[in-house]
Amino acid sequence: MTERTRTLVACIILASQLGLVVQAQFTSRRYFCWAPNDYANTFSLHVKANGTELTEDQALARYHLEDRRSSYENPTTHIMDMVRQYEDSYGRNDHAEVLLRWSLNGHEEQTWRWPQN
Repeated sequence: MTERTRTLVACIILASQLGLVVQAQFTSRRYFCWAPNDYANTFSLHVKANGTELTEDQALARYHLEDRRSSYENPTTHIMDMVRQYEDSYGRNDHAEVLLRWSLNGHEEQTWRWPQN
């Protein structure tokens, strides 16, 4: 491989990465975004599985979430995605009902439910 070809390949890779970082700023799912994290969410998670109400700690453990209710520094869509993934696979027979309440940067509280109707 010539020096010019290597340089061209490196430039293409770097340009692709830059393009993906810019694109990630305009989507709600910023899993691989290198840009600064400029938001904080507070949330509560209420889960009923097989007719039993789970404690907050049990709900967090069910979805492998750390106890960061005071400040969750990722988009709330990450929590929604974790709930969906778990309930579509491991928890599919648990008939879970999930209520997620969150506030972005102290603004008005929003809600999300699983299963989605």
